[in-house]
Amino acid sequence: MRYVLSALIAIVLIVLLCAAWMGAFRSVAVTEEDRGPFTLVYMSIAPGQLDQVGPITDQLDAALTAAGISQRKPLDLFQPDGSGDVGFAVEGATADQLANLPSKASSRVIPAQRVMVATFPWRNRGSYMLGYIKVDRALADYRAAHGYKKVEAMSLLDGATIVYMQPVVK
Repeated sequence: MRYVLSALIAIVLIVLLCAAWMGAFRSVAVTEEDRGPFTLVYMSIAPGQLDQVGPITDQLDAALTAAGISQRKPLDLFQPDGSGDVGFAVEGATADQLANLPSKASSRVIPAQRVMVATFPWRNRGSYMLGYIKVDRALADYRAAHGYKKVEAMSLLDGATIVYMQPVVK
């Protein structure tokens, strides 16, 4: 019984340490900043297709590499209805490079705009889920306190930080 209790305590400690490392106990601050413009190369998903985010990201990453577009960061946009655009913010891409991407890929410019910003540490793909849980509540509270509408949300992976953004719309 003593070994079972020790093992259980060890497991709980390991889980707590992993959760702390992932950022589960980190507070989330929301600020307002001007961000953009972003050139987005993306593929759209319908509501309920979040399981396609990883495969689409991998597919677009390979296509951008093949097209010689090396300056890129994962950038996803999600509408309140759950649909979204999964892709990359690219820099320095020529019109020819963008035109030679697979036909399923689209590109557009997201204009510079005032956004609410919250950050969360990137540790692995699970960081997106944990970050969403923590950041979505903080953004909702900030929106409510300032009278902003719920509009699309963006997540940009910038090095070891996920930058969550939501346009400021009254």
